[in-house]
Amino acid sequence: MSGRAIDGLRRFTGLWPRQVRLRNGVVASACVLAAIGALFIWQASLLDLGDFGLPGPGFFPLALAILVVALSIIIALGQWRTVSNDESFELGHRDVLIVFAAGLMVPLLFDFLGAYITLGLFGAAVLILVARVSPLVSIAACALGMVASFYFFQVLLGLQMPMGPF
Repeated sequence: MSGRAIDGLRRFTGLWPRQVRLRNGVVASACVLAAIGALFIWQASLLDLGDFGLPGPGFFPLALAILVVALSIIIALGQWRTVSNDESFELGHRDVLIVFAAGLMVPLLFDFLGAYITLGLFGAAVLILVARVSPLVSIAACALGMVASFYFFQVLLGLQMPMGPF
């Protein structure tokens, strides 16, 4: 590596993690979550909602998105009303960045590998890299979770999830 590349890398890594006031960070995070929830509400409303007895593919995403927006607003208002203090936290923590990077891989692999393998790999990566669970236990837990997901979506709801190469 050249000297300029190393200096650039040092400058970049010196930026993270950053100290942020807790109150501002929580309110900003809640606002971002509310905006993401609003995006999901918009997109889920474009899908068939079905009815309560036989929900369509947009029913659960819409319900969950409404819940995300409502809880985000409650969190933001609750934090905004608290007495301001100088407590801070680190923005850009290693575990948060790992989950963020793994989460970005999910939509890229969802159709290619299939829903269950992709979500199982995401769960295993988070359990191993963030929670520091042994690989054997994390694979067993994710396999059990994917069987439960298959039963819920395929059997109970009759929804066809992307199966990938299988």
